[in-house]
Amino acid sequence: MQRILLGFLCLLSGLYSFGQSNEGTDFWLGFMEHFDTGRNSMVVMITAKQNTSGTVSIPLSGWSQNFTVTANQVSLIRLPREAENVGSESVNQRGVRVKSDDPVSVYIHQYHSFRAEASIVLPVEAIDREYYIMTYTGFFFDGRDYPSEFLLVATEDETEVRITLSDRTLAGKSPGSTFTVMLDAGETYQVQARSANDDLTGTHIQSDKKLAVFGGCQWTSVPMSCNLRDNLLEQMYPVSTWGRRFVTIPSARTSFDIYRILAAEDNTVIEIDGANPRVFNLDAGEFVEYQSSTAAFITANKPILAAQYLIGSNCNGLGIGDPAFVLLNSVEQTRNIVTLYNSSFQNIQENYINVIAQTGDVNNILIDGQPVTATGSNFVPVGANADFSYAQIRVQAGSHTVNSGGCGVIVTAYGYGEIESYAYSGGASFTAINANAIPEGGCLNDTIVFDSGLPRDRYEAFWDLGDGTTSTRHRFEHIYDQLGTYPVTLITYDRCLDERDTSERDLLVSLRQSVNATDEMEVCEGTAFRLTASDLNEARYEWYGPNEYFSTAQQPNFPNPTPAQSGTYSVVGIVSGCATFPALAEVTVHPTPQPYLGEDTLVCTRRSDFELLLDPGQFLLYRWQDNSRLPVFAVEEGGTFRVDVTDEFGCVGTDEVVLTEQCPTRIYAPNAFSPNDDGNNDRFRIFATDISSMELKIFDRWGNQVFSTADPDASWDGFWRNRPAAAGVYVWMFRYDGFREDGSTFSGLESGEVSLLR
Repeated sequence: MQRILLGFLCLLSGLYSFGQSNEGTDFWLGFMEHFDTGRNSMVVMITAKQNTSGTVSIPLSGWSQNFTVTANQVSLIRLPREAENVGSESVNQRGVRVKSDDPVSVYIHQYHSFRAEASIVLPVEAIDREYYIMTYTGFFFDGRDYPSEFLLVATEDETEVRITLSDRTLAGKSPGSTFTVMLDAGETYQVQARSANDDLTGTHIQSDKKLAVFGGCQWTSVPMSCNLRDNLLEQMYPVSTWGRRFVTIPSARTSFDIYRILAAEDNTVIEIDGANPRVFNLDAGEFVEYQSSTAAFITANKPILAAQYLIGSNCNGLGIGDPAFVLLNSVEQTRNIVTLYNSSFQNIQENYINVIAQTGDVNNILIDGQPVTATGSNFVPVGANADFSYAQIRVQAGSHTVNSGGCGVIVTAYGYGEIESYAYSGGASFTAINANAIPEGGCLNDTIVFDSGLPRDRYEAFWDLGDGTTSTRHRFEHIYDQLGTYPVTLITYDRCLDERDTSERDLLVSLRQSVNATDEMEVCEGTAFRLTASDLNEARYEWYGPNEYFSTAQQPNFPNPTPAQSGTYSVVGIVSGCATFPALAEVTVHPTPQPYLGEDTLVCTRRSDFELLLDPGQFLLYRWQDNSRLPVFAVEEGGTFRVDVTDEFGCVGTDEVVLTEQCPTRIYAPNAFSPNDDGNNDRFRIFATDISSMELKIFDRWGNQVFSTADPDASWDGFWRNRPAAAGVYVWMFRYDGFREDGSTFSGLESGEVSLLR
């Protein structure tokens, strides 16, 4: 791991992070599309070695839930339906983040109606920038394809991902084609195969920032000849963590398992030592599939990715279970203590743990505080040399802890239901054993940190720094006082595997350069801007800023800035490991002006005393909906009123208010009328304003209804049954729905008398 100390600035981060496990405090994950789209359950399972708490969230949707977990127990967080990614080749905002106060282990389970699968989740420290996808062929059923699929989850803004496909996609991209996707933190990008016959295994993923990647199938059979199906789900391991030695263990009580092995480099030779020895030769992105019913030891000359698939119950000889999928961990990535969780979700009836350990350690291994033999299980040697042994342990659903007491263990959790299964890695190390720990370079007369990144209790280290200096420490500092290129060698010795490995690199010591950056930047809230660092040949860049801001872009983009992002940003360019002097950029994000026109309300502009001025507050400039520019607006009638204001920084804010014209109901009824066609009071009507409905009825003194109407504009002409009604007194009744002063509605009934004069 490379670190360059700038005493006057900060401790720069290195290229790689070593010695990682599946424990951490910050995780990003996602759920792929399930057979039961929109109906499946998605659960995050969190375990820890100590009491702790934290938060599970979907940051870009606003959903969040706090959790607490007791030591060696499990906390279960159910996610909303919006966590499921649906469809292919579109950017979504469905990334899930787990943050904890202390280290935890995280697993996920996705299930519904006899379809269940689970996966380990890697912390941000254990993920990386390069992956190959491992998945399986999809399935066609009832006129629909259920495809192979994978999912990308960005952990940083402006992550550029380069994807080289191994097969056709749903959006029509072809095998071998390469395309790029830009993602911000929390954004996801799911890719599904074009049809059930396509298989995305071998797709190559490269990004400029750390990325979480998941692979699997929406629904499929394993093998294809078995007539039972399930969804498949597993987090992909970065290429930097792949190993060259694996132990494969058959699933408990089943007739056989399916295995796939995938290569990251050309001319990869794979040897399988077991009951059925075999040798495979693969190039980068190629994979081989085979079945096996016995344990085996696998070795390769270059890093490989290995996967195990549980098969359907109509093929496994057990009568229960369904397809499931787990990536295997190399015996180079063991852990001393593993805490994991066996799930009971979706009718799981039998739970198991497979444990792999060096044969010399088996008597020291404990599960939940007792020897493995106390569970009724025993360790069985593997391979011709019997260097490793394995045990299949039946356990109850819940949290379990496996202690090594030696060179560590590899643990896998799995379980069977009537027609469902799950499987996932229970825990391992995810050390970047394929990355070169030697720094690429440094500055003249500046401190360079050398760090093997490997566990001290397992590995020995020998450094030759190329200037006559050697060291057996794992981590130390050194200063080169001469410019030049130094051939540095790191030899590591694995005490557990009794193996040595050599890394070499030419380390360049150069003069520190300078970098220029944007000096000052003032923008309004929400106005996109970029910071800029000057070009340096073959440089990489690191920006730091407020609120733990970090970016490796030369020109980081701020698409929707807020005032909280105001502050000082510093940038260094790193050329062959030598960091430049830092350059500073001052950023001020002015808040959006907040004019206020009040709440939407009712007005009655017909009233003689009506007067209303809309006053948004004190600003530099104003523009109203009618393009007037006064600080206030006089309301003359109801409507929608909008103001755009500009403050002294040129920032614009807007407010809008709706004033609905609504006066209180008024009713007037004349007490006489004379229908003699003289043009004066010839008709009788109720004069009602601001009503929503009405009914008028008029009766003579004997109770006969002589007139009725529901039309507010209708009136009585003094006729009844087509003849002039007799002069006299008539009674009227008026039912109506009207409005009070506050705009609320009410129903009223009024009555009175009217004299008909002739």
